[in-house]
Order: sequence, then structure tokens, then C-alpha cells
Amino acid sequence: MLAKFLRLFWNYSVSGIENLPRRGPSIIVANHSSYLDAPFLYAVAPVKPRFMVWEEHYRLPVLGWLYRLLDAIPVDIWNETPTPISHKAYRTALAHLRAGGILAVFPEGGRTPDGKFLKWRSGAARLALTTGASIVPVTLNGFYAAWPFHRRRPRRARLEIIVHPPVKAEAPKGVPRREAAFRLTRRVRDIVASAYRLPSADHLPPPDWQNPYLRSPVTRRALEDDQPQYASLYSDGNASGVG
Repeated sequence: MLAKFLRLFWNYSVSGIENLPRRGPSIIVANHSSYLDAPFLYAVAPVKPRFMVWEEHYRLPVLGWLYRLLDAIPVDIWNETPTPISHKAYRTALAHLRAGGILAVFPEGGRTPDGKFLKWRSGAARLALTTGASIVPVTLNGFYAAWPFHRRRPRRARLEIIVHPPVKAEAPKGVPRREAAFRLTRRVRDIVASAYRLPSADHLPPPDWQNPYLRSPVTRRALEDDQPQYASLYSDGNASGVG
């Protein structure tokens, strides 16, 4: 029903849907550009995942109700550590995976302000290495154009969901767990980036726009020091207002 509702407003395609997990333990990992990311992932997943979301969303009237309904796991995305998951949230996610569940994670933590990837945290990789869960990389294209960080309302745009083959979580022999998680995170990030098309210039914030989160103690130096190799420029010139 959600998929049909979303299609009333956005024309979207899904490729590689056979790669979405039907059973766990498994972790769906995607880039994060928009408020629309989670609803679309939830809509197309044959077995509904449990999301890990920013704890601040629990304080919002509509999103808070929705995430409680979906039994989402709250995390502190502004924690300065490489894995901003509290012990309680980590144990909850761990138990869910060990029970054969499916998680959905946005390793960037927050929505990108300019279309480029933010720093990918290694929490999902740590969970995968601990439980043996597979990681399913997903590339979301056009979502920035549909509802970028700096716009209050969404608009129509062509959306594309690309589901890549699962990645097996294995720690190389003799490699410390933290380093193994970092390598796995980079590997998955690069797979997602390989099909990601950067938004065109007309969808970027206006020159005078100020990112409100730059005032946070954790600044947006979260941009990767070494940006991955993206696919190409995304041509989405048909974006138009929805509301």
C-alpha cells in the first residue's frame, strides 16, 4: 500500500530487487539524501527491516509516531565516536540480528547537505562482523533532487533504487576487528558510490544557505577526506513542486 501511495507522487524504478533479503541476519545499507529514503526502502523491501534512526526524530510529532510504530532503534548521530551507537542500541540491534532479523542503516548518520557522501560510520560493519550478517548495499539516486536538505517541501523527481548483491562480512585473518570494520565500511561505501549520480548544480543549496547543523559541537567536517568514485552527474531536470 505504501509503495502505491508513493508512486502517486514519484516515478521510481527498482533494479536488483531480488538482492533484498527475505530473511536475516542481514543489514540493508544505503546513502542518505532525503527524508524520503527510509519510506521508499521500507516500501520496496519484501521483508520489512528495522531501521536505525536519529534519536531526535523520536521527538517530532509525526516522525516520532511513525518510528515508534516501526520499532526503529534510536542512535545519536552527533556522537564524535566512529560508531555513534549507545550500548543499549547496539545490544538491541545485535539481538535483532541474532534472532534472524533485518536492519536498515544509513551509515552517514545524517542527510548530505550537498549531495556528496558524508563520513560513513562503521557501526553496521561491526554488527555484521559480530553476527555474520550479510550487508546489502543500496544506491538511492534522485532523492536529493526530490527533497534536499535545504528545502522545506518535497518535489517530483525521477527516483532510482539500485540494490547490489549482498556482501559477506568477513574479517581477514590477523586484522584487528576495528580495522576490519573500517575496511568493510569502505568496501560497501564504494559499491554504493559506484552507481550514485551526483545532483546537478540547479539542485544544490543557494549560495547564502547556511547549514543549521554547523552550529553543532560536531561539525560537518564529517565529509570524507577521500571522496569515493561516483558514477556520473545525475540528469533530473524534470523536478517540480509537490506541495
